[in-house]
Amino acid sequence: MDQSCRVKFPGELLAWRQQIPLPVAVVTGSFDLFQPGNLHVLEQARLLAKQVIVVVEPDDIAARHCSPGRPQNKLETRVEMVSFLRHVDAVTRVSLKEAGGFFSALAPYVWVTAKTQKERDPYAAAMASSVDRVVEVEPLEGCFTEDIIAAIAENRTPIKLPALCRPTHTPPRRGASMGDGQPPMTVTVNGCFDILHIGHLRFLAEARALGDSLTVLINSDASVARYKGVTRPVFPEVFRAAALKALDCVSDVVVFQGDNPLDEMRQLRPHIHVKGGSYEPDRVRQERELVESWGGHLVCTGMVEGFSTTGFIRKALGSKGAILV
Repeated sequence: MDQSCRVKFPGELLAWRQQIPLPVAVVTGSFDLFQPGNLHVLEQARLLAKQVIVVVEPDDIAARHCSPGRPQNKLETRVEMVSFLRHVDAVTRVSLKEAGGFFSALAPYVWVTAKTQKERDPYAAAMASSVDRVVEVEPLEGCFTEDIIAAIAENRTPIKLPALCRPTHTPPRRGASMGDGQPPMTVTVNGCFDILHIGHLRFLAEARALGDSLTVLINSDASVARYKGVTRPVFPEVFRAAALKALDCVSDVVVFQGDNPLDEMRQLRPHIHVKGGSYEPDRVRQERELVESWGGHLVCTGMVEGFSTTGFIRKALGSKGAILV
């Protein structure tokens, strides 16, 4: 599905909803970043319904229950971020003023939420008279945004997470038929992909559009620490891989232990390897020469300005006076 088609204004979403006779699952939240808690709720919502709708809180609503300085991302950015998730069929934004009428027209629906978040949800009152069923998902301890920011502030990174569903590893096979006699055009990218932001998401979608599958090669925790320092990554590799696998544009994720992904590239032999944003010239040269050795090519793209994992951390810690190591 084209992720841009998922973004709908409330009226558009209700018209789309009329074409779906069965109850849908609804998930609400600020979605200021992708973290284990909100992705877990979305996974559970997908198990309960064939169609999952996400309602993203406008900036003024989110600011009422988020820590000072949040949400960091504006509403339009947060809505766009959610649209990249494979478990989401439609995403919209709804003000408190229009919430009652919106949720009433949306019925029947199942509201899927974390147990600890149900009572504090700003849409709870608006949904009370129209929700068909409420499913409270057992929360993942320490996995909400405020928990993650606290862990960063206290240098408890990479943060320890409960057991998560590990993504399956099924590398695309060079030469496999696409059904028309042509081999699939395989694409790879590499990076840390610690706290996913809109720059990452647009870059990955752009890379995926160049071929038939996209494999993301990510630095292991030890590799990230050597490159960025002992307080990074924020998210351990098991969650970074799971978060990437939650994106509609990503076919597979491979973790590499070294300081570069050259060995993994030799195994996958991609047709195209894509580099985005800032990178070291020598690494680009090595990757370019390698991919060209089997007839592939390297593509360099720009990244969205103003978004970075380090920038998110600095803003999140600003009010706490913490020192970023």
